[in-house]
Amino acid sequence: MTAKPRLLPAVAVPVLATALLASLAPSSTAAPAAPAAAAPQALYGELAKNGTFTPGTADWWSSGATLAAAGGSAVATVKGGTGKLWDAMIGQDNVRLRPGVTYTLSFDARASVPAKMRTTAQLGAAPHTAPLDRTIDLTTVSQRFTMPFTSGIDTTTGAITFQFGGQPVTTDIVIDNVSLTTSTAREGFYVDPSNNAATWVKNNPGDARAAKIKAAIADRNTVKWFGDWDADGNAATDIQTEVSNYVGAAAAQGRVPVLVAYNIPGRDCGGPSSGGAGSPDLYKAWADKFARGIAGRPAIVVLEPDAVAQSSDDACMKGTAEQRFDMLWYATQHLQQQGPFVQTYLDAGNATWTLGPDLSGNQGIGLKKMAYLLNRSGASLARGVSVNVSNFDDTAVADDYAKRLTAQLKTDFGLTTRWVVDTSRNGNGAHVVPGSPGSGHVGFCNPARRKLGVTSRVGSAGGAEYQLWLKSPGDSDGNSSQCPAGSPPAGVFSPQLAEALIDGR
Repeated sequence: MTAKPRLLPAVAVPVLATALLASLAPSSTAAPAAPAAAAPQALYGELAKNGTFTPGTADWWSSGATLAAAGGSAVATVKGGTGKLWDAMIGQDNVRLRPGVTYTLSFDARASVPAKMRTTAQLGAAPHTAPLDRTIDLTTVSQRFTMPFTSGIDTTTGAITFQFGGQPVTTDIVIDNVSLTTSTAREGFYVDPSNNAATWVKNNPGDARAAKIKAAIADRNTVKWFGDWDADGNAATDIQTEVSNYVGAAAAQGRVPVLVAYNIPGRDCGGPSSGGAGSPDLYKAWADKFARGIAGRPAIVVLEPDAVAQSSDDACMKGTAEQRFDMLWYATQHLQQQGPFVQTYLDAGNATWTLGPDLSGNQGIGLKKMAYLLNRSGASLARGVSVNVSNFDDTAVADDYAKRLTAQLKTDFGLTTRWVVDTSRNGNGAHVVPGSPGSGHVGFCNPARRKLGVTSRVGSAGGAEYQLWLKSPGDSDGNSSQCPAGSPPAGVFSPQLAEALIDGR
């Protein structure tokens, strides 16, 4: 432990929602087609040194308090008396902070008696500008604190401080598991290490297709779907823990996670991906835990593919459309409450489905009706909409649909709406029968001659905010009579389907 002169009171920087969102917003430069090689720790990833205080308190200083390690935690003892919070503190120097970048400081903390503690991430010297400046209440029971913030400063000499002076009695402040990470789109999107393609590659190292599938799909699959296979209120798996672990793993790599929530009751109207929570109440409990698992950290969430569009189908809804609107509004609201680092996109179907008709005779929903359905489902609480999820329209077609739909939302409801496009399988566009431009989704189930699209990246000016792999390539669309013979059940990985997408056949 080394002593350090106390810092002057930090000068806080106002954090506006627009500035926070800018840290995840697209620029005119596309992200790399594949995840970039790991950058130096000075740029992203874990920035806090010795956050577990093992062994001891190396890399940490104290001022106005005695600092020691006990039981794998830091214990700072401050004598009782008058004073300000900044009259006693512990901290760490030489922290790299970059302007416009999103960071998350998290830690466990408790006190021997209830106490206040001020937490900052700031310049280590005058004027001590602090992008993060938050005062919290500690109890005698350890709590986990998670504090996302956007840096407005550019420095290699930043500091993390925990300030706790002015306690009325001598107090022990116990701190552990300190972590400072950053994740923004400029660092890239998090690849799910346990995606189905990666699992298949791991289990089939001798297969001649393994290296090809690993390079083209497994190492680039930047999405994870969450549904009733995780929990619907009755299952043993806790959805909050599942989501928290996934978002935390992404933050540790300095990348943005993409999550799809897919658990609405009556999902897929009894189709190949049917299922979902057992009741509206169970869904709301699941959605609440899903949101709390993100804990305000940077994340992109696509909410309930197909659910809004299917709410217009009376045969599917059987009088439950109002319940569906209520559930989607609830989920969108709870995601919004996680703060501006969580970007939610409410699913808006796809161009052919909405605009129809197609060869199966579906007449489509229409832009005005789709805008109405989205507004009823909480579009005003979301950042935007997702289009083309699990479908095949090329990006130009998807963008054209989204532009018209967002214009309708603006006209009818005054909403400014962005959009994301699923590019996982749209490299060859949708199958169009010559002379029938409305036939774009004939053969929706594992159709032939589809191809991988561009990997997850920031969109271009005037188009999608992000182009994302949202459907996991190689995962089957289902095994119903509408699917090619031998198709696996929905969601099951097929190396044959994966290779066909790689080759475009």
